[in-house]
Amino acid sequence: MTNDTMTNDHIIMNHSKKLNIIRMLPLLGCMACFIYNHAAMAQTVVVTTTTPVVTPVIKVNPVVTANPVVNTNVNPLVNTNVNPVVNPVVNVNPVVVENVNPDVDVDVNPDVNVDVVGPDRNEGSWFATIKGDKIRIEFRSGDDENNWSSDSDFNLSDFPNLPKGQKGEFSLRREAGNVVFTGTFDGDMGSGRYKFTPDDTFNAYVKSHGFTNVKESNSFSFYMVDLKKSYIEMLQKTGYSDISAGNLIAMSALKVDEAFINSFKAIGYTDLPCHQLIAMKSMHLTPEFVKGFEQLGYKDIPVNRLIALKSLRIDGDYLKGFNDIGYKNIPVNDLITFKSVGITPEFVKGFEDAGYKDIPAHSLVPLKSLHITPEYINGFKKLGFTDIPLNELPALKSTGVTPEYVASMQEKGFKSDNLRKYMQLKTSFSN
Repeated sequence: MTNDTMTNDHIIMNHSKKLNIIRMLPLLGCMACFIYNHAAMAQTVVVTTTTPVVTPVIKVNPVVTANPVVNTNVNPLVNTNVNPVVNPVVNVNPVVVENVNPDVDVDVNPDVNVDVVGPDRNEGSWFATIKGDKIRIEFRSGDDENNWSSDSDFNLSDFPNLPKGQKGEFSLRREAGNVVFTGTFDGDMGSGRYKFTPDDTFNAYVKSHGFTNVKESNSFSFYMVDLKKSYIEMLQKTGYSDISAGNLIAMSALKVDEAFINSFKAIGYTDLPCHQLIAMKSMHLTPEFVKGFEQLGYKDIPVNRLIALKSLRIDGDYLKGFNDIGYKNIPVNDLITFKSVGITPEFVKGFEDAGYKDIPAHSLVPLKSLHITPEYINGFKKLGFTDIPLNELPALKSTGVTPEYVASMQEKGFKSDNLRKYMQLKTSFSN
């Protein structure tokens, strides 16, 4: 180090002492950690899948989250929230020491609990539209106090005698009960009133087969999803009977059938809870999807991780991109984190081209979360700062030290060949 450099270093340290940097550094450490965590935690992927058919309002509250919100069309809204929790520790001492070792915790736990809520829907108004061989009927509340609506698609062949041109009556009977419609059609549009009469023996049948929390208000939902005794028998046969009426409605609406259940049993996923089956079906997760990962070396992936992989559209092509640059056998949790924060093979390649080889997976997350780029690094190189340690980059970025800042300080006479001095200077003057 030259005498000029040493002199400049003393100037910087004198300024630091005048501002009592030692007293302020603990606060800075907290601020740096806060900034870093905020950037990482902001990366949240939310994936929503909508699948038709059901009634009342079925609320599914997964901790992934799987929400079959059933509205006559069962709309299981499956919100898969993948929150990589990154906890880098940036300890700034009078001489800056960085320890950036993020603890990545991806919590994807689909815990679905379906509850059926809503007012009595046994009477109200209907509005219908015919499209091809289908007829979509919207059911609405009959008064202003209980305002609700839900709709579902039916086969046009179920209604052979629709009244056209004048008011008439038609009906559709299902195992759960019967709906009588009164009204008229003008072309492909129709409207009128309806009345649903539940089949009490059907509700009693459901209760007698071990399903819990069965209420009278479930009858219209049973009707809308066209729940059948044969479906209940199938669930009992495959080991699903001690479940709530709400989950029964969701499973029927999503057509979680024997073939679907057995297809996963065949690849080792046995005794899956009904809430996981609901989430898997609503995400269109198939055994073929699982086998695709098995062929890439990923065995026995937990269901909650499979749902996250599917919701984030992580597939063989995504993995192949990393394999091509030497990143093989990336743990499933890291894959989920990579995709959720937007880490791509191109992102990694950019750092390799900047001289950083074999970057650990956990080190990539803070780089991406803090928006650190090869361009940011190259800016320091142009000022003569080469070979910056990888774990020093998050500390530089989180304290706001940029190539532009360093250049401006050098123009003012604060020159050093140690970037940590500029971090000290930056934090001193910012406080």
